[in-house]
Amino acid sequence: MLSAPVSITQSTHVVSDAGSGRSFIAVFDDQYYAPLIQAMSERIAERARCVVIKTPVIVADNWRAVASDLSSLLISLGIRQSSFIGVGAGAALVEDIALTSPKSVRSLIVLDSPLRPHPSIWERLIDALERRLPFGLPLRLASRGFNVRSYAHRLRCPLLTVATKRASIFVRSELQMLGRLAPTSWYVTLPESGPDEEARELGNIVVTFQDAPAKCPQKNRQEAV
Repeated sequence: MLSAPVSITQSTHVVSDAGSGRSFIAVFDDQYYAPLIQAMSERIAERARCVVIKTPVIVADNWRAVASDLSSLLISLGIRQSSFIGVGAGAALVEDIALTSPKSVRSLIVLDSPLRPHPSIWERLIDALERRLPFGLPLRLASRGFNVRSYAHRLRCPLLTVATKRASIFVRSELQMLGRLAPTSWYVTLPESGPDEEARELGNIVVTFQDAPAKCPQKNRQEAV
């Protein structure tokens, strides 16, 4: 059973903390994913410690502040190293941790996440044009938001990108691009199934992925689960 909710701040807070052993941290900002994450965390907690953290909606103007809140929260929980699960825009925060504190990240799982959190139509257009122009676009410098595309080659921990049935075609293409850019990565799509089966499958994938090799050339990578 999950423990009672634990609150650290009015914004970024622990939804649940259950299980024991090696830790898994799931971070999300969209309440739409709450049922799936809750069920997934229960599955993980049967074999490990799983902490679920809810943040405010992550946008270009606040992502640094939210990332700082998350870092303070993890310190208060006594977590020095963990496997991180970033759901939707929450992936930006766990990717930032993997980039700035690589020794604290055992593995990284990104679920239904674009390369930047909640990209606007304008940002999508800039990204699309940038991919087609050899020298990039100076307009990108005007954005204060997080975009993992520029740093994906520095993600050295085992990385799993996961698409659920909720993921749009755009999000699936972004996940696949992240998989191509990151040196050690795998991409999986969850099969169509009911909520309970989906949560069990996701929990099993997350736990099993911990056995993925830390070093695996991208060009030779195969599905890790």
